[in-house]
Amino acid sequence: MARITCWDGVGCIGGNKILLEDSGTAIWLDFGLDFGKMGTYYEEYLKPKTCLGLYEPMQMGLIPPIKVLYREDLISDLADPFHGISAMDTADPGGVLLSHAHLDHLGALHYVRKDIPIYSSAVTLAIAKATEDTGAGTPDEYCYTVQYEPCDTGELGCQKDFRKRPSKSRPYAFVNETPSPELMTFWNMTPSAFSQYGRPHEPTEIAVTSTCGGLNVRRFPVDHSIYGACAWAIETQSGWVVYSGDIRCHGFNRDSTWKFAEEVSKLKPIALIIEGTRIESEGTNTEDQVLNRALDEVKKASGLVVADFGPRNVERLISFLRIARETGRKLVLLPKDVYLLEKMALAGGEVPPISDESILIYSKYEGSSFNWRKDLKQRYADKMIRPDQVAGNQSSMICCFSFFDANELAYIRPVEGSMWLFSSCEAFNEEMQIDAGRLSAWVRRYGMAFPGDPTQKKSPFHVSGHACRTDLLKVIEMINPKAVIPVHTERPDLYAEMLAGKFKTILPERGKPIEI
Repeated sequence: MARITCWDGVGCIGGNKILLEDSGTAIWLDFGLDFGKMGTYYEEYLKPKTCLGLYEPMQMGLIPPIKVLYREDLISDLADPFHGISAMDTADPGGVLLSHAHLDHLGALHYVRKDIPIYSSAVTLAIAKATEDTGAGTPDEYCYTVQYEPCDTGELGCQKDFRKRPSKSRPYAFVNETPSPELMTFWNMTPSAFSQYGRPHEPTEIAVTSTCGGLNVRRFPVDHSIYGACAWAIETQSGWVVYSGDIRCHGFNRDSTWKFAEEVSKLKPIALIIEGTRIESEGTNTEDQVLNRALDEVKKASGLVVADFGPRNVERLISFLRIARETGRKLVLLPKDVYLLEKMALAGGEVPPISDESILIYSKYEGSSFNWRKDLKQRYADKMIRPDQVAGNQSSMICCFSFFDANELAYIRPVEGSMWLFSSCEAFNEEMQIDAGRLSAWVRRYGMAFPGDPTQKKSPFHVSGHACRTDLLKVIEMINPKAVIPVHTERPDLYAEMLAGKFKTILPERGKPIEI
């Protein structure tokens, strides 16, 4: 008999870490960061000590207490991560099935053993690696790792003899697709390769398979606020188990979600593990409506326009590229966005080419630069634009900035008629509200209009990456599983209430197995 254990994503949004055990194997469905739980103990200037590896994440309950799952090089003799904790036994992990590249679904992979296969779509792999390549200062080894070693005092570090100790690719696997030669070239390199003094790298081949840990698996593309998102189905001895990941039905790729529901219903699943972020919300706007509203707003601006939307939301980026074309403006991207688009294209992602005449690249004033940014500046020298150049051409620019770029306004000095168009999610916790207040201070300091101001109300220029109640219930009815297991929601009880008499609903408890 198969069993499902939800170690996270229970009664909260995000952080999914779901264990499926069957036939002597263990498969993990996502392995993300629980930002809500992290926020209970940590904030920007209070972080777990990376020099003690697994210790704090394990002690604070941020990762499951399962010894067989984790990297041995992240265990320090100074601090046993399992001190006072009853470790659980499971079969050797056969793999981790990733639904998509948001950090609340893959952000804790850093701690996972380096030999455990990671399954994803090609686009998810490209986004994950681009995120790791351009990250700095955080434990983010989603795609390649460096060996940690204790120094003389026992603390862990990875910089010792770095030219002799290569980074190594994690073993990734694709289902229903084959990596292109261009994607493999990207996979086999790290940003250090741009420098003769950088760390060497040992790549691995990307496997193409239809099984994980000996069990048949199938992958289904779905609509979400990040490209490459997918749902998974795993064939157990008891029958097929389906995991939705994060889904929505109101984006430009909405048909993929309905196709997933239609196709997976043919498997007659015994269990559907489904997200419920917006189970309390009756309806929703669409990405088409956001595009049209934002276009109308940009037409009102006579000066600079800043488009503020979530990181890696390429669908929204493409909407603002369309707006730029229709209003005779250039879309000014940050280097990290350009790097992401380039790498997604290698994976077959339908993204605009950087050669597009409507795209420019913002070159911040900076005292030094990472190798990957230096490479971009050299290859796209004719597209780079400095703050003073933006300042002199404000009426023809849409700059893709976020809160962390707010101080660029001090160098651009927005003219009258400028606006900061907020097209991201509302501030839903105290820390985000403080940041929203800071952003508002920057925008007001330069007299910019602030449509979508997150300190006032939910932005009409943003829609969620998650399906509303009506769509979630329709997906369940189409799939027609024997049991529904709600995760990634603060109100799993609403599923039990609304599905009563129609479907068996099993409310998961953190760390408690569900026999199926």
